Amino acid sequence: MAGKLDTRQKMINMMYLVFIAMLALNIGKEVLATLGVLNNDLESSITELEASSTAIYNNIESNSDSPDYKIAATNVIDIKKASDEFFDFIQSIKDSLIVGEEGETNKYLKEVTVKGTDSVFTVTAYQEMDKSLVLDDILFKDSEGALNPIGQEFLNNYKNFPNKMNQVLDNLVFMEEEAKIAKTQLDGTKDEDGVIINYDFDSTKSDLQNRFSYSEQVINSEGTSQDFLIYNFYQFPVIASLAKLTKMQSDIRYIENKALNQILASISGKGTSLDTFQTLLEASKPVYYTTDMVDAALVLGKKDAAFSPDTADLFLNGTKLRENEYIIEKGKVVLQKRIGSPGTYDLTGTLSKKNPNTGEIQSISVSHKLVIIREPNSAVVSADNMKVFYRGLRNPTSISIPGVAANTIVPTSSNAKFTKTKNGWAAQPTNAKAKEMRVSVSGILNGKRKNFDGGTFRILPPPPGKGSVSGMGKVIETGGSISKTLLTNGIITGTKPKDFFYDYSIIVTGFDIKVGNSPAKTVNGNKASRNAKAALDIKSAGKGTAVVISNIKASSKDGDTVTPNYEVESFFLIIN
Repeated sequence: MAGKLDTRQKMINMMYLVFIAMLALNIGKEVLATLGVLNNDLESSITELEASSTAIYNNIESNSDSPDYKIAATNVIDIKKASDEFFDFIQSIKDSLIVGEEGETNKYLKEVTVKGTDSVFTVTAYQEMDKSLVLDDILFKDSEGALNPIGQEFLNNYKNFPNKMNQVLDNLVFMEEEAKIAKTQLDGTKDEDGVIINYDFDSTKSDLQNRFSYSEQVINSEGTSQDFLIYNFYQFPVIASLAKLTKMQSDIRYIENKALNQILASISGKGTSLDTFQTLLEASKPVYYTTDMVDAALVLGKKDAAFSPDTADLFLNGTKLRENEYIIEKGKVVLQKRIGSPGTYDLTGTLSKKNPNTGEIQSISVSHKLVIIREPNSAVVSADNMKVFYRGLRNPTSISIPGVAANTIVPTSSNAKFTKTKNGWAAQPTNAKAKEMRVSVSGILNGKRKNFDGGTFRILPPPPGKGSVSGMGKVIETGGSISKTLLTNGIITGTKPKDFFYDYSIIVTGFDIKVGNSPAKTVNGNKASRNAKAALDIKSAGKGTAVVISNIKASSKDGDTVTPNYEVESFFLIIN
């Protein structure tokens, strides 16, 4: 009886252990999902920061001829270079963590059907990102902390990024001081001209130090000293490492954006002397019809409502404008003129203002163009890349109708589907045999929806991809040197032509491989290891043996469209 009781108690104990393990597993999965949400939030933050920084870069570049912006324009290039190089390096590691064995961009994307409906959604299975082996193999040689070449490069980039950024900011301040000294020696202003821009990057440098702090050894929660990368990444689940890397990218974009904002704020706050202004043309619409009242406004560069020109002498194609054809308002001169004939008109002249300190009249020249057109009867449709639509791909497309608001435009075609994108439209040909497609566009003009002819465009297959082998953080293209291990286990894929600016993936499903003088072997899949005889040929080959990979079968995948028979060029490699 006692023996039976012991056995029963053992079973109960075992059930408790299983139950506790299940609870721990569920909690772990929830934590993984939470890290996935955090990663997505960071990605969104990065997108916002990049948009803000791009606007500042464009602002500085467009004003690079202005004395106030010249020095900044030469230095922000280095800010962008340092930021992009580190950001892109981290991105390459992140991509390696989620790439699939079949060459898919993200193997964790899953299609889920909503219960009780036919709706299908694509979600990321963060709960499956619980392994650490992939990143461990990329960064480390062993558990003792010895680094692979990529791991060492990662560590070097992390330590060098603050130094690069500080060097650019210090150089900007130095060049501004030198320019001030040179100007003083040239015209004897002795610092009274107010031209110097006072840059203060203390806050940026403080954030840079805090967000990219580095110590060779880090004390963990158990009081043990660990190497920096071991402490931060070794044996972490994929999603934890992914979130950490995304946080690092977010810090890069934050520092970049903060430095740019401080540069722009310093330039903008430099002063309000008239020689720092330029005229701008504000228009309520991109073009005017012959029946419209032209209400374009001339604005002084700083757009300071408290600052208005005292007088304006303006000419349209050489004819002086009468006083009733424009009005002077706060900070701007607004045209009040109807132009009956279409064409391009030169708006020239001067805006003048009395200097409150010296009483001297100072003038700024005006030189702008006004475009007057008749109401349109056709739409403007252009394929941004090569002026053709490529089969199976989402072709970036600009669609506009003069005088029609962009948010009312709707394109259609019997041989393609159109989808709205951030920068315009994407046209994806859907007819596998059609050689051309006719586009129709509708838009609201003067309160009514009208149809416009968008024209006819050719449909061509995309250019062939360049054959390559990817793996272990490397991409080996034709003529390259490759190890037996990478050749056997690396993924055979295709690299898009470098000047072909489309975002799609190439999926290889089969190929022939010929190692040295051995007969060619046919492989089903995208790895040589899928054919035992091909793997044996590689293993038996000597150093310097040429390997030819040909007859590559592949498909292109753009969005949810997979197009078969994508051409990938044959290539050869040399075993090292």
